[in-house]
Amino acid sequence: MIGRFLHSLNLLLGTLILVVFIFVVGLYFWLNQDLPQLPNNLQQINLSLPTEIYSSDGERIKILGERRPVVLGDISPYFTKAIISVEDSRFYGHSGIDHRGLIRALLTNLRNKRISQGGSTITQQLSKNLFFSFERNWLRKIKELLIAFQLEVTFNKSQILEAYCNQIYFGSGAYGVEEAAQIYFKKRAKDLTLLQAALLAGLPNSPNNTNPFLHYEKAMQRTKYVLNRMVSENFISIEESESALQSNIDLVNPQVASDPNLYFVAQVLNQLERNYGKEFVHFGGLKILTTLDTRYQKLALRAARNHLEALENRIVKERGTGPLQVALVAIENKSGAVRAMLGGRDYSYSQFNRAVSNNRLPGSSFKPFVYFTAMEELGYSPATVLMDEPLTIDIPGSAPWSPMNFNKEFAGNTVLKKALMKSINVISAKLVNEVGPEKVIRMVRKFGIKSPMGKNLSLALGTSGLSAYELASAYSVIANLGVYNEPYLIQHIDDFQGNRLYEHYYQGVQQFLPESLYPLLNMMQGVIKGGTGQVVRRMGFRHPAGGKTGTTNNFKDAWFNGFTKDISASVWVGFDNYQSMMSKSGKGLTGASAAAPIWVHFMQKVLEGKSPVNFPVPEKIKFASVDVQTGYLAQEFSPETIRVAVKEDVNLSLPPVLSNDPEKDEAGFLPDPVAINKPQNSIIPNNKNVVPDP
Repeated sequence: MIGRFLHSLNLLLGTLILVVFIFVVGLYFWLNQDLPQLPNNLQQINLSLPTEIYSSDGERIKILGERRPVVLGDISPYFTKAIISVEDSRFYGHSGIDHRGLIRALLTNLRNKRISQGGSTITQQLSKNLFFSFERNWLRKIKELLIAFQLEVTFNKSQILEAYCNQIYFGSGAYGVEEAAQIYFKKRAKDLTLLQAALLAGLPNSPNNTNPFLHYEKAMQRTKYVLNRMVSENFISIEESESALQSNIDLVNPQVASDPNLYFVAQVLNQLERNYGKEFVHFGGLKILTTLDTRYQKLALRAARNHLEALENRIVKERGTGPLQVALVAIENKSGAVRAMLGGRDYSYSQFNRAVSNNRLPGSSFKPFVYFTAMEELGYSPATVLMDEPLTIDIPGSAPWSPMNFNKEFAGNTVLKKALMKSINVISAKLVNEVGPEKVIRMVRKFGIKSPMGKNLSLALGTSGLSAYELASAYSVIANLGVYNEPYLIQHIDDFQGNRLYEHYYQGVQQFLPESLYPLLNMMQGVIKGGTGQVVRRMGFRHPAGGKTGTTNNFKDAWFNGFTKDISASVWVGFDNYQSMMSKSGKGLTGASAAAPIWVHFMQKVLEGKSPVNFPVPEKIKFASVDVQTGYLAQEFSPETIRVAVKEDVNLSLPPVLSNDPEKDEAGFLPDPVAINKPQNSIIPNNKNVVPDP
């Protein structure tokens, strides 16, 4: 009975194997034309071209997948035994596919209800790394299997193992065992100790999670597992394993390049790997042209470091606090191309990219969007008057909110332009209270800001985290008079044969009418001319520009975001641990003192030798001098006046009153010189040659 069952089972298995064989042979002939041709020597693949990343000015800023191929005899036997033990214990016994391994992996995955284990052999992994495409489907998997069969037929085991050891990724930018041995231990692959070989063999499975520079304990746990596998496969004895664990690993200190371009490069790689997959990016021999201008980047680093060093001599630091940090992003307005990205003052110290992180509050840098929402939704203008006064707003279900001004003083009635120039918190709070935070959030989305926003009134004071990347892009919409160009990092990608795989085409979207946004632009010019950002002019910057400072509670964040006709740049300064930035005299550092000087130093050098370029004035814009307290046309007895840019349909005249003096206008006052013989609602004729505030 049992004999007949076993005979039937063997017959069934034999039939299955035959069917699978016929199926595979059929697939091979069907797909043969699409399969890549194997080289005569696998070393030709080991020396394949690496992926190269270039700046917009032609400098090669990063090489990926650069290898140091070595022959099998120059690789420690400890490593080859270790890698076989954990990756493919039946490497010398199968013909490219390990059937038992596949079945074991299938059962494990079914038991765990997820893909927790793969059944790939070393040959299959080599096939996967060497021959790939954008395909992510069953057809690609079949092609990989067929290539694995071809590899096994064409090359011997030693050649396959040698190629694999020179191809695999070990983390920390190391491709191939020779490069890995140099990066982690500063030695040749042939000189690896048993413990070092076991550590390296454990990395390809998860090079980031078990990286000993980042996760030492996890790396050593994985190393112990590798040693246990070597004992199980009879490559080493238990005594050798225990002795290895008692030895020193001699891990070197990680060598991270102090290259300011690497913040930008890291962001490019994140985007590419997300879109195309890590294999294609790192093993594709691609040529990637980015938007980075290395001159801008060097200028950004120099401006930041010089000013931060000066600041650190003035401030009080708590014990354990790291260095004062910085983020800077510069965007070309006409295209959205990111020309500079500084994610910190030293990449070798910290690889955290503060330029794209939205974990810092923008403070008053957010106010321009609040003002613009009020102008769009409520019909306000730069000459609209609000009262700056003690304010308490009742909030249902929460304690009342009483925003305070930075100087704890109140200005009384003031026009919106003056309020923005002086960054008056009460006015911004009133505006959000009138329009509602939801409308402000909807408005900032049109400026390209994607970070989460809290639907609360304190949004008026910039209490939702943003990144310098977002702010530079949003401010560029103002500089562009309503045109939004989505910021981008990559201009084009070519494959190793020179074929164009991707090219960025930009086409701006007119989110707002120019005459709607120009009054805000003019207000932000006022910030620099006579407001919280006037340090820009005091430092000698003469190009037409607009901007806004930002300082958060307890001086934890300092911002300056500004723009010229061509470039928008955002600068943030602060401590990573959110420590307050206080000088030794007890005065806190603000956006004007901590961030704006970096912006000025950077922009002065970027624009060096270039002629000043004015912002174009839309046809439906007029200019006038108004009384700061009333918002009406300035008169000879007005205590304070300010020049505003408003839409041509905004009426700035006083309400008419009776007058017996024929020399006076209908409001009872001497007419404004620029309004003589002009309609009341046309203070200055529409003239593109009119130059706004510098």
